Amino acid sequence: MSLVTLTTDLGYRDPYLGIVKAHLYSKFPKVTIVDLACDVRDNAISDAAFILKHSLSYFPDDTIHLVAIKLIVNNSQLNQNNKGIDNTRYLFTKYKNQYIVCLDNGLISLIDEEFNEPVYQIYFENKNQHQFFLKDVFVDVAAHLLNKKSIKDIAVITDDYYKAYQFNSYKNEGQLRGKNIYVDDFGNVITNITKEEFLKAKGKRNFAIILPGAVIDKISDTYDDVKFGEVLGMFNSFGLLELAINGKSAFQMLHPRQIGKEFDFNLLIEFND
Repeated sequence: MSLVTLTTDLGYRDPYLGIVKAHLYSKFPKVTIVDLACDVRDNAISDAAFILKHSLSYFPDDTIHLVAIKLIVNNSQLNQNNKGIDNTRYLFTKYKNQYIVCLDNGLISLIDEEFNEPVYQIYFENKNQHQFFLKDVFVDVAAHLLNKKSIKDIAVITDDYYKAYQFNSYKNEGQLRGKNIYVDDFGNVITNITKEEFLKAKGKRNFAIILPGAVIDKISDTYDDVKFGEVLGMFNSFGLLELAINGKSAFQMLHPRQIGKEFDFNLLIEFND
């Protein structure tokens, strides 16, 4: 099967996404295109990394993933940690027997902080291709791979690319701390706390997940374990702790007065005997 996925912030209102698909079909008519996530929030490279990381296992070997999300940093936010971001530089790698094409903005290390596979910098003919890079660069790379051509024909290996890392959860004797890493369209807040580390930290003790205006002291199996409008915590299909409200948005409860587009929610779980 010749399979290509798209992860982008182009959305569905404008013709851009359709143009990308038409261009790919014109180059390789037998391709199957999957809209993995085509309405990602602007500038949300961490969302794109979350989506791809937790989707890879569902796709067959040799799937090609085109991830077209820029990470634009305001001048006031520039520092030693993010000055290496280059949205005009395009990368290619093979990870878990699948291909990833993306910008040089930290996606690869956000997917796996221990990533150590070869990474290639893709070269292209002129700067005009950068304007609509998903169509004019990434589609060409996908067609090149679909035609079983060597990536070395259009790219050169590099170890000089930007690396970004997620906040890791941490614990002490009586607490486990984490943070949100993704908010889905239902308003469910997905955290970076795994079921394994929660159970290890909890042991045989009681626990309390401390939230604004609510405390959770048990883990639910489904959203319907609580009544409409009640808050719950559950481990989702990704094995991550998810905070939800049956029939409503947990995001709105946890962050009712959003400042700009930022949502940086820190999670506290307390343990006691």
